[in-house]
Amino acid sequence: MRWLFPETLVRIDTRCLDCGEPISVLMRDGEILEVNPATTVGHLNIGFATVLKGEATWGKA
Repeated sequence: MRWLFPETLVRIDTRCLDCGEPISVLMRDGEILEVNPATTVGHLNIGFATVLKGEATWGKA
């Protein structure tokens, strides 16, 4: 989201695809500031090999 809204506080409200419970994420410039519930687990659909080859990174360098 950081490339779409630089230096902007972004709030994402959604629901768990498994159980339907609400999920809220607050972030700015690629940094996650708050997640509710705290036990939320995310998934990034990118192959691990892509990261190993240096084509993508897991976060800030």
